[in-house]
Order: sequence, then structure tokens, then C-alpha cells
Amino acid sequence: MARFRNDIQGLRAVAVGLVVLGHVGVPGFGGGFVGVDVFFVISGFLITGHLVSSLRERGRIDFGSFYARRARRILPTALVVLVLTAIAAFFLASPLRVADILKDAAASALYVQNMYFAVQQTDYLAGTSPSPFQHYWSLGVEEQFYLFWPILLLAGFWIVRRSSKLLIIVIAAIAVLSFAACLVLMPISQPWAFFSLPTRAWELAIGGLVAFAGPLVSRLHPLLTTILGWLGLALIIASTVLFTDETSYPGFATLVPTVGAAMLIACAAERGPSRLLSLPPLQFLGRISYSIYLVHWPLLVLARERAGLAETIPLPFGILLGVASVPLAWLLYRFVESRFRVPRGRPRRVALVAAVSSLAVAASVLLAGGAVAQLPLHSKRPAAATVLAQGPKGTAFVPVNLAPSLAAATADTGELYSDTCQQGISGTAPLSCSFGPSDAPFVVALFGDSHAGRWFPALKGITEKQDVRLETFTKSGCRSEDTDVKWHGSANASCSAWRDNVLSVLGANPPDLIVLTNHLGPTPNQSASRIEKDWKAGAMSTLERLPSISRVVTIADTPEFPTSPVTCLSAHLDDTPLCAATRDTVFNPSIAAAQRAVAEKTGSGYIDLGDYFCDATSCPPIIGSTLVYSDEHHMTATFSSLLASPLGKALAPFLPAT
Repeated sequence: MARFRNDIQGLRAVAVGLVVLGHVGVPGFGGGFVGVDVFFVISGFLITGHLVSSLRERGRIDFGSFYARRARRILPTALVVLVLTAIAAFFLASPLRVADILKDAAASALYVQNMYFAVQQTDYLAGTSPSPFQHYWSLGVEEQFYLFWPILLLAGFWIVRRSSKLLIIVIAAIAVLSFAACLVLMPISQPWAFFSLPTRAWELAIGGLVAFAGPLVSRLHPLLTTILGWLGLALIIASTVLFTDETSYPGFATLVPTVGAAMLIACAAERGPSRLLSLPPLQFLGRISYSIYLVHWPLLVLARERAGLAETIPLPFGILLGVASVPLAWLLYRFVESRFRVPRGRPRRVALVAAVSSLAVAASVLLAGGAVAQLPLHSKRPAAATVLAQGPKGTAFVPVNLAPSLAAATADTGELYSDTCQQGISGTAPLSCSFGPSDAPFVVALFGDSHAGRWFPALKGITEKQDVRLETFTKSGCRSEDTDVKWHGSANASCSAWRDNVLSVLGANPPDLIVLTNHLGPTPNQSASRIEKDWKAGAMSTLERLPSISRVVTIADTPEFPTSPVTCLSAHLDDTPLCAATRDTVFNPSIAAAQRAVAEKTGSGYIDLGDYFCDATSCPPIIGSTLVYSDEHHMTATFSSLLASPLGKALAPFLPAT
């Protein structure tokens, strides 16, 4: 039996501490998510070591005992936290969010949440809050790894005729192929690269390789192993400090904490950081690290849901919740985790009970979610038909005749999306759709990101009444203005290539009018003057590359709320003003000034319809019987259609006379 290693227990404490501090938002821990990579390496090391020992001693793997141990170790605590979180969501989250949260819970109970979340995250338009079960993705990866890894090791062991040296090559090959898959998939679909087992297995496989490193490390000079151990810890800490949400991840950057964890495990068994990691506080936190990991994230997310906060909760409150997760985790460890670790019953019976428990919890939360979805999301009162005007007064309740309904808001994207006319996150081809007569004497081109796509219903409502052809060039997450380099504003590497390709098409076949509009998004932590200067430079770089014979008009961006008005409205059916935003917080005056200045300098047009979204002080989420927004910053296609009249008047000087 392998001896217990205090240094690995302490490393668990470091890993979970980094994750919690990163999630809380403590300055200097922006890369705290690397703690999950450390956990992967630890799991790969321990599991591979155990399985290989069984292969060497017996020539086989007792699959029943192995899966039973994994089920006892992971399942009870995870299901208890899942059920408690689902119950808490009923009281703390808005009704519209509860249904989605319970779907996440069902996926988590079945340990396919990593794949489910990958699918969810690929939808750029889904501007939703994070799930309180989002951290369960790593459990999904590990459970799927545990399912396949013993089979692969057994097959590899017999293929290489029980040779440990050749088995190392097999594991190394798996790691290389998995890492290559990660690098290939990353620019195509970052969510799948982040969440899927095939693109994360290399981290666990590296841990597996460390399980074979004992004889090699024992031949190294003690001073060298000490240095390598401290270097491994330094790599983990450095990645925590230097990485941010904008770091391209996973990918080459992931090698830093992964290799660091591997070095630390391989070289810290006797010397170096092992003394630090063996300190009693770290041993305590390491012992309950699994429970801390499960508990801390629901506390943070549900607190934010209840308070209706934006990106993060206030740091002092976040730290308080992070600290509170420790005693809660201890209770879980004491009364759930530690009790189920003790072998009871035959392995097959344990596996059967585990499977039935997961299915039962998944079915229960799905049924509960279905019941929640049937709850009314309106106040049972109708509202008068929408009359669009400047300085609108919002409807004070959610009307029964709301269009679109709150439940249908996210899907109210418009024809451009349903006809797959918008380029996806990773595509670079100048995907275009044409609307109107092919031989029309006047051509209008719409060029921009997803916000341009939301202006499409209004623009089509104008052009379809004239002998005009409308061509669209839109892409999710990519502005037509070349501001990405200045601001590091897009983590999407395909933006520049797509923009260049669209500019080439427009240059080869110049339209009569080019309409630019984009999501301005959150600005960097810079002064207003710097933001204005950078935007001017980015906008000018694009305008200068547009065909000179085409006229150009820029439409100012729509309001951006701190949180989704749709979610807020579902919790305040009879008091919608609570979900309104103040006008001075939803627009970016620095960028607006830059856009006007560029329009004046280039002789292009600038249209600002902000007065149709807001009055002098407030921006209501419902106007008449129309829902204005589908999430934090996309307007609904229904409301966009209503804007055809004011937009048409503003565009009249640039369109053919009627």
C-alpha cells in the first residue's frame, strides 16, 4: 500500500485556496483557476500509481473495486451539495433563472456537465449569469477520465507485454495527442477546448507520468530535487499572479501550472517544499479541499443572484463567503465525505447504488425544473400597444401580452440568426446574406458584430420598402472597428482575419452605403481621454480601408445593463422600475465622442437613437407591451423592428429618394 504523502495533501490546500481566492476576486489571484489544473495532475498521479501497482502485482485491474472507491470518494458529497444548492436556488434566484439552474443540476448529477456547459458557452448571445454548478465541470472531466483510464492502461499494459518502460511511452503518447487536440480545438471552439475530456486528459496523463518518475528522481542530487520542487511551486504561483481571464486558456499557458505541479509532486516528497506543505493548517485545508471546492462557488453565485449584482460581489463580502465555506466544508467532510469513504457492501452494489442515486437526483431536479417553468412570468395585466417615441416611459409591470415573453427573450434574435447568416465565433470567412432584389440599383451593407445583427430587423424594415438590396457582414464577438489591438478587446483570434476578408469583399464590390454598428463593451481601466483616443484610432483604421466611393454611417451602440433585465423582471413582475438602469451608466460617452469626431473628420454619418431607449434619466426594460432587451446588452428583434421608422428617418439623407 502506498504511503500517505503530506506534501500532496498540502498541495491540495494550495490548489483549492487559489481557486477560491480567484473566484472571490482577491487582487493578485486573477489566475486562481490554475488550481484546477493542479488538481488534475494530482488525480492523474494518484490514480495511475494505484492502477499500475495493481497491474504489476496482479496483472489485472479490479474494476468493480476501483469504480466503487471512486463513487464513495466523489459522489455523496457532490450530490449533497447539488441538492442543497438546488433548494437554495428556489429561494435566492429569480424564477427564470431557477429553471436553467435545475437543468445544470441535472447535467451535474449525471457527470456530463462539462459537455453541457461547453454547448451552453458556445452561444455568444447567451448573456446569462454563471451557473452555481459551473465548477462541477472539473468533476465531469475527472469522472470521465476515471471511466476510460483503467481500460486504456490495461489494454496498453498487455499490448506492450507488461513492460513498464513501454507503458510510459503509451501514456506519453496519449498526453501528446490530447495536448495537440487542445491546441487545434482552441481557436475553433474555446469552450470545447476548455471543458472536454479529450483536450484536458493530457494534464491527468502528465500526473500519470510522474507516477513512474520515482526511480529517476531518486538518482538526482538532493540539492537539485529541492531546487526543482521549489521551482514547481514558483511556476504555480507565477501563473496565478500573471494569468487573467484574458489569458488564452487552455493552451501553451496551461503548461506552466501543470508542469509546475508535476515537478512539485515528483521532487517534494522528502525535501524542499514538502516541509511547507506539511504544515498543520495546510493539512487541514487539504483534507477538506474537495468539500471547499464544492461549497464555495454556490455561496458566491447565489449571493450575487440574490443581491442582483453584476460581475462580482463586493470584495469584503466575497472574502467573508470564502471564509464561511471552510466551516461548511468541514461539516460536509465530517458528516458526509469521511463516512462514505469507509468501504461498505460489495463493489457492484456500491456502483449500482451510485448510479441509481445520480439518476434519481437528475430526474428529481428535472421534474422540479419543469414545474418551475410552468410558473407565470407576467403580472396577468395587459399593456397598451407600444407607441415608440423619444424619452419613453417604461411599463411598470410585466404585461401578459409582452412581446417577446420573458421565456422567449433569449431566442428573440431575428432572421439573421435563424437563417445562419451571422459568422460564428471562430469563423473567418466573410459570410454574407443578401435581402432584396438581386438587380437593385442601390446596395446597403451592414458590417459589425452581434449588435449589428440586432439592428438588422430595423434596417430590413427600411430597405424592403425600397428598390434596395441589403447585404450583411456580421460576426459574433468581432467589431468592424479595428479596436482589438489597441484594447486587447477580443480574445477571438479570428477577428482580424474576418475583418480583413470583409474589407476585401467590400473593396472588390463597393456598396452604395455601409452601415457600421458594434457592441462597445466594457472599457479597459483607462482614462476617458485615452479611451476616446484609442477608439478614434481604431475607427479611423477601418474607415480608411473602406471603399472611397461608398458612403458610411455609424449607428451608436445600444444600452448595456449591469445584469440581465430579463432575469430581473422575472423576479419583479409588478415592479419593473427596479430593473431599469440609469442613463448615465448604460452608455459610454468617451466612445460616443470619438465616433462623432471620426464622423466629422471623415464626412461620414453618425446616428444616435439613444433617446428611443431612455428618457433623460432612466432606461426602462419594457416600453408599452414590448420587451426591449434579451440580455444585458442585446436588444430583442421585436424592439428592433419598431425602430425601423426612426432609423429610416435618420438614414433618409443616405438612401435613394422615395
